[in-house]
Amino acid sequence: MLKRALLLGGIGLVASLSERLPRAQPSEKVVELNNPALPGSMAPSLSATPDGKVILSWLEPAVSAQVFRFAVWDGKTWSTPQTIVRCADFDVYAEAPPSVLRLSNGALLSLWGQKIKTGGKWDGSYLFSSASNDSGKDWSAPIRVHSDASPSEHSFSSIIPMGGGRAALIWLDARDYETKKRYRLMSATMDSNGAVSNEKTVDEDTCTCCPTALVKTTAGALAAYRGHNPDEIRDIKVTRLSGGNWVAPHTVHNDEWKITGCPVNGPALASNGTRVAIVWFTGADDKPEVKFAMSQDQGSTFHSPITLDAPEGDNLPVGHVAVSLLDDASAIAIWLHHGSSGTEIVGERISNSGRLGGTFTIASGGDSGLGYPRVQRLGNQLVVSWSGKAGRDVKTSLIAIQ
Repeated sequence: MLKRALLLGGIGLVASLSERLPRAQPSEKVVELNNPALPGSMAPSLSATPDGKVILSWLEPAVSAQVFRFAVWDGKTWSTPQTIVRCADFDVYAEAPPSVLRLSNGALLSLWGQKIKTGGKWDGSYLFSSASNDSGKDWSAPIRVHSDASPSEHSFSSIIPMGGGRAALIWLDARDYETKKRYRLMSATMDSNGAVSNEKTVDEDTCTCCPTALVKTTAGALAAYRGHNPDEIRDIKVTRLSGGNWVAPHTVHNDEWKITGCPVNGPALASNGTRVAIVWFTGADDKPEVKFAMSQDQGSTFHSPITLDAPEGDNLPVGHVAVSLLDDASAIAIWLHHGSSGTEIVGERISNSGRLGGTFTIASGGDSGLGYPRVQRLGNQLVVSWSGKAGRDVKTSLIAIQ
């Protein structure tokens, strides 16, 4: 409903280490990776499988409709693409893509948004899910994942496997907007047949159209999102699912970004169970920055943030972040920025001691063609995918981990 209406506002220890340690020369090698998405495809998403592969999903153009498809990368080749559902009214946004997930018992879950016509100025949207127990050949009838049936927006979902053939998901929910003028963050659990249970309110007041993030830790699921309060402060918050309930959300860092419209710029999370990395964009004090922080206690606390990108010369951070953790306790953060060569997707490795590895370029082009990059680790390589507005192709590259 309000995605496009609200684009009005403008855009410790580890920190001290990063100030002392100079940026190194990047050693990462980026190689373009062809993928099976047809020209004109958009809204890619990536997920890891229990057997060490990566699923790429996307929306592909078709006559009078689009099809939601996926393929699996095993490190050498792509599987034959398979179709999940065909639809003429997908909720088509690169920042809120559909997704496919393989559970611990081998079942596949898919999650996507569809527009709901309201007859008013803004369409609503519902989130639907379908399950497959034969590796994607057949899919169950779609199920609406939220109990609310009002014609309001339900979008910006994140979903992760949680063991036992179950998945946890979160989403932004506008069921309160007409009465309270705010969005909620909601959560639920899904089983391998697509059945939904345990719907809960995580936060009663969030930013309206920033992507969410969700990871599994040894202490439970950890969610990150852009919060909101009556003073229009929209900083990044995290909360953990513990004992079946979400603990009280807390702010990762008090950026104090006051903005009267949604920036469509959410956080990214990565976890290896105990350690958690988070990357986010802020425009506090009219200074756009990309920030990074690490947690050693499943996201309960975070070190003081490192600034990865800030205005300097022709450089201007855009955000649209992604992140992955590596075996050596380092992380690779990915984001968009404007530079002297135009808009780029760039990456940077951050060591466990806070040393910055130097930015390297993954792709170049306009904002509409780069969109919101996604990253997923596969052994000693990272798979990165991106696409922008409708009519742009889904692109993929590999980053070799040295």
